[in-house]
Amino acid sequence: MPTYSDIINKMKKEWKAESLMAGANTERGGKIQFSSPILNWATYGGIPMNGITEFFGEPGGGKTTTAIDICKNAKILFQQQLEDKARELREQIARGNKAKVTELEDLLERGPKKVLYVDLEHSFDQAWSKTLGIEDADWVMQPPNVTAESVLNTISELIQTGEMGLVVLDSIPSLVPETELTKKIGEKTVAALANILTVFIRKVVPLLTRYETSLLFINQTRDNQDNPYEVKTPGGRAVRFYANLRIYFRLGNPVDFLGNELPMREENPAGYKVMAKLAKQKTAPFDRKLATYFLMCSGGIRPDFDYAQLAVNRYGIIKKAGAWFTFTDPYTGEVLEKPDPNNPDKSVIVKVNGMQKVYDYFKQDPDYYNKLSRYIMDDISGKVSEEVIDTTSGTVTDIDLPEDSEYEPEGDFGQ
Repeated sequence: MPTYSDIINKMKKEWKAESLMAGANTERGGKIQFSSPILNWATYGGIPMNGITEFFGEPGGGKTTTAIDICKNAKILFQQQLEDKARELREQIARGNKAKVTELEDLLERGPKKVLYVDLEHSFDQAWSKTLGIEDADWVMQPPNVTAESVLNTISELIQTGEMGLVVLDSIPSLVPETELTKKIGEKTVAALANILTVFIRKVVPLLTRYETSLLFINQTRDNQDNPYEVKTPGGRAVRFYANLRIYFRLGNPVDFLGNELPMREENPAGYKVMAKLAKQKTAPFDRKLATYFLMCSGGIRPDFDYAQLAVNRYGIIKKAGAWFTFTDPYTGEVLEKPDPNNPDKSVIVKVNGMQKVYDYFKQDPDYYNKLSRYIMDDISGKVSEEVIDTTSGTVTDIDLPEDSEYEPEGDFGQ
């Protein structure tokens, strides 16, 4: 009678899965980051790699812009991964492992993992993507009038090449099943798109893990006649069931160039607050459900606005008392001081009046801004910063971290 090991080894060969019993491969840090620190904080680092994410919400809610932002950061991440792997192989070759020469050549010829944006809505704005930081356009696919089956099969084939790192599908309601495409307008079909997506997702989920690819769906919302307080999305339940992360986006109040809220009737806002509600989270603790970040009309996401909000409301790095803000060192908690302009022999506490002055100080002191942002991102990513390492002993130095404070972003999403 075959043993447990015999059966496992047999299945590894038959299924061509050497990592069959390697355990879960999803770990904290395996994320593609947002440019918004608040979104990174809420999601514990960004969207999960090697899994499915769904952005859904009302029209104009920031879904596409945030998806393009993810694509930009994915390109940077995949290029960095290539460079790190190439450096590792070169070190092994330098130590005499000549077998790695061919692997290095293949790696450099293949290049970094690719990002693909499938624009079924044919509404992609190349000028806006350049504003957001992506210069080239060869990563955007706009399929002609083809069936949903053809589009999804193409995505599956591309994933199986092993060259894809991120695929974005914009959007699910724009997929047209063959049964609908061949019918006349007005003729009904029953759950055609839901059936197709159910089969596709069941097939693609193991491929995402095997070929280390992330799949991001952009979806819309529909009026729910049965329960107007419950959000309803097209495409059936498969996406909701298999998604590792689902985020509901809704546009909030308009803001001026300083991040100050304006009346909803404002005709020429500089940007908006985007309210993001985490509807599902499987790759991190589900204890952060709401995030409000800034999306400016001229430049996209404003990280400095986010860092200021987190430093004040979440980490207590910048102390607020009324309208006054006092800056402290992120690592030691000591109050910052600077030379007194009237008396160079004395120092004064770094203290400003109003949130706008906080943003201004970030520009005046980029070293402090970089230090603060590095501290916050290290905490989000679960890393130990070099600032905390005692170089003499090689051990982690005990420091007094700011006490946690409740961070409740603005906005009411209903149920």
